[in-house]
Amino acid sequence: MKKVNPILLSAIAASALLGGCVSRGNNPGWEYAPDMYYSKGYEPYSQADSSALNPHGMSMRTPAVGSVAVGKGEFVYPYENNGAGYELAGAELTRPEGLTDPNGRGEYLYGIYCAPCHGATGNNDGAVFQKAANLKPAWKGYTDPYIKTLPVGKIYHTLTYGKNNMGSHASVLAPADRWRVIDYVKQLSMPTASAPVAESADNAATEMESAN
Repeated sequence: MKKVNPILLSAIAASALLGGCVSRGNNPGWEYAPDMYYSKGYEPYSQADSSALNPHGMSMRTPAVGSVAVGKGEFVYPYENNGAGYELAGAELTRPEGLTDPNGRGEYLYGIYCAPCHGATGNNDGAVFQKAANLKPAWKGYTDPYIKTLPVGKIYHTLTYGKNNMGSHASVLAPADRWRVIDYVKQLSMPTASAPVAESADNAATEMESAN
């Protein structure tokens, strides 16, 4: 009886094993770790045909209308993004009582999200407005009577939805931080008392020199 060469047998076995891994057309071959090719992670609301129970095969149910995520009650905002909502916010929305501003957070956030356009002191001289003057608002700065008398509810509404060239800041400012920024804007809108005092001192010195 003729003996079979063991090396030849090994070569045939290796060829058969490797051949099973070769993809041919729609045949993917042998997959040793299918999870590495087909992820088992589901995307909420968008995993098509993954569930026979939910609408459109979604992996999660759509939340009920009006439902609020746990711990996100402060993000509920009842005013619509239109002119009527803007006016209602100005008439009804007020600053929450007891809100504090730890470590000047309002000023800090203003420097990040507002100063690039409106400038460090609210004079509409930020780097963006310097390069694109056509984006400036009609009012000259925060000391303009328009800003001084603008209801805080309207400013909050604008931070939430945006207005004219200004986009929404709701994604970067939590509700409490919007009020802190508004507080700082109102501070910038008020003239300081140092200038009149200094002017009075100069006038007094001038009068004394004249008297002498």
